[in-house]
Amino acid sequence: MTRRSTRQWLALGLCLALAVFSPLRAATPEPTASSGPPLTVSTVERPPFTFFEDGNPVRGFSIDLWDEIARRIGRDYRYRPADSFKDMLDSVRERRADLAVANISITAEREQYLDFSLPIYDSGLKVMIRAENGQPSLLQLFWESGAVQLIVGATLILLIIAHLMWWFEGGKQPYFRKEWPGGVWDAFWWAFIIVTMGGFELERPRGRISRVLAVFWIIVGLFFISTFTAKITTALTVGELSSSISGWQDLGKRKVGVPKGTTMEAFARKHGLNTVVYDDFQQALQALENGKVFAILADAPVAEYYASQVSEGEVVTVGETFAPDKIGIALQQDSPLREPINRALLQIIEDGSYDTIRRRYFGQ
Repeated sequence: MTRRSTRQWLALGLCLALAVFSPLRAATPEPTASSGPPLTVSTVERPPFTFFEDGNPVRGFSIDLWDEIARRIGRDYRYRPADSFKDMLDSVRERRADLAVANISITAEREQYLDFSLPIYDSGLKVMIRAENGQPSLLQLFWESGAVQLIVGATLILLIIAHLMWWFEGGKQPYFRKEWPGGVWDAFWWAFIIVTMGGFELERPRGRISRVLAVFWIIVGLFFISTFTAKITTALTVGELSSSISGWQDLGKRKVGVPKGTTMEAFARKHGLNTVVYDDFQQALQALENGKVFAILADAPVAEYYASQVSEGEVVTVGETFAPDKIGIALQQDSPLREPINRALLQIIEDGSYDTIRRRYFGQ
């Protein structure tokens, strides 16, 4: 074999090798974002998104989801517990942390100085009040039942009947005095006894017109007593089943607690609520339980979890969820982590891992 033919066979072998191994190399997954020092992840305690133990995050929807994302992008990390929600966001904004996980709403204002992952949960706001604040007072129930208006109307009719009875019966028998107003008072008392007793327990009228008036008044009295009883019974029943606060619009000028630097604070100020700002959600919650504020605004999932699992019936949520928003992972602006995190998140959603984590904390 000549030297030239040898070179040709070598070239042909090299081409075949490239043809065989090139597809294998192309099919090999690109390296993940595994290089670099451990990431710093800032967070605050917000059950059921983040649960703390001895001051450190140990579990929760956001914690478990981030654990899975970090595993898929191949990055180690360490948590940096923040003192408040504002401190958590500031730590990412000031690049003291690489990212933040909790119940962080994606807003236009925050987008000015942060980047966000794809949404990880749909949320909104909810009103929280003490259970006893949700029940209307007896005076309020009495007024709203219409019983006051019924009593006023019945009293006016009673005065008219009393004057008519005095006119026809005054001085004709000992019970109805002839002079005014004594005789009118006698007739008024007589008419009142008929309403409350449902019949004659005092002197019966003697004239025909007076007897017709008496029969009419007995019928009116029966109607009044039955209607009055029905209104009071209905008002008390409805009062047990309903709350005087059915949404944030009913808060009026009552004090409303909100955590600093949150969407709750922004919403309360925008709508002119009587806002009391606290450094953290736990402080606002404590103020509610101690009666320092009438209500607080909270993220709907957090509020519902606390009311149903923690408060033992002392705190309740009222009304529908309002100001809907989406929760995401907060990142530094122009963070290189955004794309790998979003890819991992989409994989987690597509393969069903997301639903498994969600059901763990929110059920079906």
